[in-house]
Amino acid sequence: MKKIIYMAVLIFIACSSAMGQSGRTITGTVSDNAGPIPGVSIFEKDQNTNGTNSDNRGNFKLTLNSSSEILVFKLVGYLTQEISLKGKTKINVVLEDDVKGLEEVVVLGFGQKASKLTNTGATSSITGTEIRQSPSASLQNSLAGRLPGFFSQQRSGQPGRDGAAFQIRGVSTYAGGSNPLIIVDDIEFTIDQVNQIDPNEVESVTILKDASTTAIYGVRGANGVLIVRTRRGESGKPLLSVRSETGIQMPTQRPKVNDGYTTLSLYRERLTNTFVDPATVAPQFFSGNNLEHYRLNDDPYNYPNVNWWDEVLKDVSLQTRINFDISGGSKIAKYFVSLGYIDQGGIFKDFSKDQGYETNYFYNRYNFRSNVDIDPTKDLHIRLDLSGRFGITNEPFDKDWNNGGTTFQYLWNGELSSFSYPVYTPDGQLATSSNPSGIKPNPIANLKYSGYTRSYTNNINLVTQAKQKLDFITPGLSANALVSFASDYGFNRLLRRSGSGTNLEILAYAFNPTTKAFEPWNPNVPRMGYLIRQGGATGTSRLVNLQASLNYARNFGDHNITALALLNQTTSSSNATIPANIRGIASKLNYAYKNKYLLDISAGYNGSDKFESSKKYQLFPAGSIGWNISEEPFFKNNISFIDFMKIRASYGITGNENIGSSIYSYVKAYTYPSGRSYMFGEAPTASNGTVEPTLANTEITWEVQSDANIGLEFNMFKSKLKIEADYFYKKRKDILTTPGTLAGSFGAGVPQYNLGIVSNRGYEVNVTYRDKINSNLSFFGNANVTYAQNKVLYRNDPDYLYPWQERTGRPVGGVFQYTSTGFYQNLAELYTLPRISGTTPLNTLQLGSLKFADLNNDGVIDNYDQEYIGNNQPTYTAGLSFGFSYKGFDISTLFQGSFDYIINIQRGIIGYQRPDRQSIPYNLGRWTPFNAQDAIFPDLSGSAHNTAASSFWYKSGDYIRWKNFEMGYKLPVSFSKKLGLNNIRVYSNGYNMGLVYTALPVFIDPESAVSSSAGEYPQQRIINFGIQVGL
Repeated sequence: MKKIIYMAVLIFIACSSAMGQSGRTITGTVSDNAGPIPGVSIFEKDQNTNGTNSDNRGNFKLTLNSSSEILVFKLVGYLTQEISLKGKTKINVVLEDDVKGLEEVVVLGFGQKASKLTNTGATSSITGTEIRQSPSASLQNSLAGRLPGFFSQQRSGQPGRDGAAFQIRGVSTYAGGSNPLIIVDDIEFTIDQVNQIDPNEVESVTILKDASTTAIYGVRGANGVLIVRTRRGESGKPLLSVRSETGIQMPTQRPKVNDGYTTLSLYRERLTNTFVDPATVAPQFFSGNNLEHYRLNDDPYNYPNVNWWDEVLKDVSLQTRINFDISGGSKIAKYFVSLGYIDQGGIFKDFSKDQGYETNYFYNRYNFRSNVDIDPTKDLHIRLDLSGRFGITNEPFDKDWNNGGTTFQYLWNGELSSFSYPVYTPDGQLATSSNPSGIKPNPIANLKYSGYTRSYTNNINLVTQAKQKLDFITPGLSANALVSFASDYGFNRLLRRSGSGTNLEILAYAFNPTTKAFEPWNPNVPRMGYLIRQGGATGTSRLVNLQASLNYARNFGDHNITALALLNQTTSSSNATIPANIRGIASKLNYAYKNKYLLDISAGYNGSDKFESSKKYQLFPAGSIGWNISEEPFFKNNISFIDFMKIRASYGITGNENIGSSIYSYVKAYTYPSGRSYMFGEAPTASNGTVEPTLANTEITWEVQSDANIGLEFNMFKSKLKIEADYFYKKRKDILTTPGTLAGSFGAGVPQYNLGIVSNRGYEVNVTYRDKINSNLSFFGNANVTYAQNKVLYRNDPDYLYPWQERTGRPVGGVFQYTSTGFYQNLAELYTLPRISGTTPLNTLQLGSLKFADLNNDGVIDNYDQEYIGNNQPTYTAGLSFGFSYKGFDISTLFQGSFDYIINIQRGIIGYQRPDRQSIPYNLGRWTPFNAQDAIFPDLSGSAHNTAASSFWYKSGDYIRWKNFEMGYKLPVSFSKKLGLNNIRVYSNGYNMGLVYTALPVFIDPESAVSSSAGEYPQQRIINFGIQVGL
């Protein structure tokens, strides 16, 4: 009995001791060699749901929930530390900088990760925090200038369609697609789809650039891979965040136009140059005192002077964005849930407001995401992701009621002239031209009455993944299974006026010079047409991805091994098409000895349904090696200012199955065209014959690329300075090409063959400097530059007569045109120098017309005189960013540029060619006898000779843009706590702030000018104001 009582007492004492330990409160400070550190994550080792963060002074307070005697201190940029308490209630912790980036994680393909120390591939990444510094609604617009190797061009500012086109390390093919493979949380996305991702959901973006990182994707790895990882929950109490932004949008470039008098004066000069009497040809403008009335602007209805850009466009439009997210969890389950909304307004004035419908551009998008991680046992991990979006894109149905063009097309092309007609008649009706077939109708009538086109897009994505540790078989082994599903559905709703095709029944009034009154422009349209609603599905697409893999990671003393073996199938379908499959096996082996000597071997064996069965599969191997020189004793003992230095090299084979052909181009196809008939019988009638329009190519296959890369990384001065440099060389072969050496009498459509070869070489340099002066002040700077120059090595071109016609040896984006040598300055030149066939001096040619080089000296300017004049794709891209933070204040900015390419500037500056075209100040620099040596523009003769494609119309596209700017202030925690909040930050940021340098005329944006379309929505500058609140 005594023994029982004694044991009970001991148990009671032990339990009391444990209970005392679990309720103990620990206080202390966290600092580094510069002072206190705020924001350090502090939690119990065996119960990480019980934790806290250090405050702005580095202080913390934590009450223990268990008998744990170990606290964990964790913060990005510092080495994680585990501190033993041993009965203490107060501790002071000094964190050490993660000098070599040992804990920096590099995201790789198929969910693989590696430390920065042991990674041997070429990668670049950006955090979601940096992305959210840009107010752009499109994710890829936030990447320009921040990632070495990332080439992008934003060609439009239209709400909902403003995402930049981009490539990784430039272009390596002239026929196939050059878009990289895009993977978002293990789901394949298109460029348009990634444009719709809410930046608030993003944790990081990584681009994979060499064969050692992309070969496991096999036939889809040649163009590089962009991987987006979204945010996930962490253990701890729920953290709520609300972010609200409101901003204004305005065009980056808005053309200045001449007034009506100046435009008509230039028109009169054009007629005089061609020996035509202006008063005879256009008496409504030039007879009597008509032109003087335009100058005086004394009768705006009969002699109008309208700036249509100002009449149609607002000064600013609005953008609003709201985000809500919550994250947290326990040891068993963690979650991140996000809701987002964005509203982008259009730049047109709200003409249709009184009509009960909206014709202006706008874009609304709703995003949602739920990422859940469950650990039901210590060996099983389950991932459940559900995300989607709902988007509405609105644009005016502003096809004009006679010719079918859009308002922006007419504005950019100068087809809305200031002198043609007023905006309104004297009694307030909408006016228009008396000759709509030659002069474009009133755009305000279009925008007010014609209706709208509204596009709806719905997307849902689901990922289910299970990972089971198999340590009972061998330590470090695990099995993984993943199923992902993505579905897109779109449909349109149209509202338009009645009428046939683009001939809509819109009522407008034109001035009749005979009656001196405004009358209905079309007597057959006595009233406004009725509204018609139309619509239907625009397309559906589904993508299913299945993965099953074995993973292995284990240390054997100084030896570290990781391995992957994966089965993968992706099935995609669109509308009613037959599903297309990509199936394959991926494998990867990493070995590190003492973290000094590194080896990576990977391979993808896969194929695509696009190709015939014997050509469907291929092995794509790659390998890389690395040497952490800074881990060698001779380096450590003699070079103290370099903290980390690694050299790496890789080589491998990758493929591109996006070659521009149809899925069954290897199968014979037949048609029954008219005109290919045969006759049968005593009373013959024609019957259509069967024709094979293009021969099938059973040998068609993917493009194959050999890819070599060598890189150097080093950190200096306690990792304040980090430099990374890469040199790469790619050789792409089997590019799909139509043979140019076959005779025209071949007799059938010639199929394309895998013949072409292109090389692409270049380098990247990325330099980052970060320093923390003290606990209050820190700053950073980053500069990166990428050079990528491609060259066509072979494309089976025809036998050109002259060497300057050769496309081989030139860039993929090579431009071949006439070379302009100036202007005809005198009659001797006009009559003796070579000219385009069919032109006549003082008729189709005038003094001041363009001269072209006669390269073959045959006395005629023709196609044989067209030569390479430049590249329409930039070979250099660069970025420069810097900023600082002081106490609660922070400021950052980004500059970005592209260089070494040319742009055609003809769009919008050749209005003098037709009488109805609007002129601009640039036209005032035309050639005249008085400024013959200083002219920047041809004479105003209206000759088609001057508009011939030539080097004169191409200018350097080089530019430097102030891309982003953000400044913010985080209110003191003590103030936030008084309001019942964890934190409050107010900020302002901007996007497309301005062009620092451009060689183009000021009204042309160098990025949107790359587009071949003459009707692009102008790029937008965004100035934003926001607040973020943590609850």
